[in-house]
Amino acid sequence: MLKHLSIQNFALIDQLSIDFKKGFSVITGETGSGKSIMLGALGLIIGERADLQSLKDKSKKCIIEGTFHISSESLATFFDNNDLDFETETIIRREITPSGKSRAFVNDTPVKLTVLKELGKHLIDIHSQHQTRLINQSNFQYHVLDTVGDTQNTLLSYQKEYDRYIHLVKELEHLNELQSKAVQEQDFIRFQIEELSKIDLDTNKQEVEEEYNLLANAEDVIRLTNETENIINNEVSGIINGLQQLEYIISKLEKIDSSYQPFAERVQSSIVEIQDINFELNNKISSLEMDEKRLQELDELLGEINHLEKKYNVLSIEELKATKEQLIQQENTFNSLEDSISKLEKEIAEQINTVKTKGKKLSEERKKSAKILEKKIPTFLKDLAMPNAQLKVAFSPLPSFNRNGLEAVAFLIKTNKGTDFSPLNKIASGGELSRIMLTIKAILAEKENLATLIFDEIDTGVSGEVANKMGEIMKKMGNTIQLISITHLPQIAGKGTTHYKVYKKDTNNETNTHIETLSDEQRIREVATMLSGTPPSNAAINNAKELLEI
Repeated sequence: MLKHLSIQNFALIDQLSIDFKKGFSVITGETGSGKSIMLGALGLIIGERADLQSLKDKSKKCIIEGTFHISSESLATFFDNNDLDFETETIIRREITPSGKSRAFVNDTPVKLTVLKELGKHLIDIHSQHQTRLINQSNFQYHVLDTVGDTQNTLLSYQKEYDRYIHLVKELEHLNELQSKAVQEQDFIRFQIEELSKIDLDTNKQEVEEEYNLLANAEDVIRLTNETENIINNEVSGIINGLQQLEYIISKLEKIDSSYQPFAERVQSSIVEIQDINFELNNKISSLEMDEKRLQELDELLGEINHLEKKYNVLSIEELKATKEQLIQQENTFNSLEDSISKLEKEIAEQINTVKTKGKKLSEERKKSAKILEKKIPTFLKDLAMPNAQLKVAFSPLPSFNRNGLEAVAFLIKTNKGTDFSPLNKIASGGELSRIMLTIKAILAEKENLATLIFDEIDTGVSGEVANKMGEIMKKMGNTIQLISITHLPQIAGKGTTHYKVYKKDTNNETNTHIETLSDEQRIREVATMLSGTPPSNAAINNAKELLEI
């Protein structure tokens, strides 16, 4: 429950501090006194968006702080999951700087607004005036049914399967997009693969180039080799002839001086080496032929390799081979898309059956919830001067199931005998909608684990005995939760166990909003003023005492 609220530099509030009590409390005050400003401040500490224009003094920081008593141990898990210190007396603070920067803290630990908003859902439900219209919205009606019938777990189970179905559908859409692109690209990829398949990509380009160069220069090779043979073997000046003469001379020297023997051996070795060179050169050119056909083949092969390397922007035949393998892999991926799509379509069909099975269970439980609601609401409305009102929850199949279920839900009502059921917004007046919404909130309060509920003039459009009955319902709700109601009706104000008054006061050429807790005497005068105006008449004062049972 909300125990304390302090506000600094917000709208018309310079400084405000107030303690709240358990049970049913009422807040009254003139129109424009600042009651809605307090709700706006409360909204900020449960994660609503901050507005720099809300600062009273644009040069100072706005600070809003709320102290909450948290008795629910179930929230301890939330605190633990978000690395927050769990305290039964939890302080939430929101700050807005003059630059527009907003910061939030839970027990002095900085938190993101998403965390603050999630925590706020468990602490306060602020029902503003425009939210009465929610009763006509399908999401709210689903929420009412699921809360009344405790079907939240069934809903979560259904939504888990529905979310998986949506995930599969999106995956299928992605595969279909890929396949669509594949149809456009596949022919070109196949052409590239065929183009790269025209040559053997395992070919050693260096060896091909060497063979090409040899064949292209075959005449020069033969001519030069023959010249080499002539140099080696010429009878007059050949190398062999010269070496043999040198060998003869050294042999004579050796007879004179034995130290010349090593020279003789070296010359002999040179003769053998030169003869071997001559033999191998002759063998080499003996296998060399002027093969024009082979030369042309090599020329075409090298031309094709160079063309492909340039076209595919690579530097080697090895890279061409890698490019071809990538293209083949891409083509295989495209070919496997059809199988993947077929498999996924079957999986989606099975998931649809699972969703429908879960959805049918949800529908069955909601229909039981509807029976409970149809029985309870007329009982409440009878006490609120709608004795003939009946509620009917209509279910109709959706064209396609959605995250809420398989069926659309509509709350229908008839307020008079002999009339037909119609949608709430077609038949119910503003005052009737207020009574119906209060009834629903009262039923939900029995089910929801909520500490604090705030009504902002939920009694709009009612008066007299109806207002008195609404006050009785709120007072009863205050027995189980902290209920705070902003009201202009004396009948409801008289039912509160605690009464707060919001008022404006002019000081130093500025207007400030204030709030105070009223004593019994102050309550009598406030309620009497609500009954008859200022100053209140004696009759109004006596009537106020009667309403307050003082």
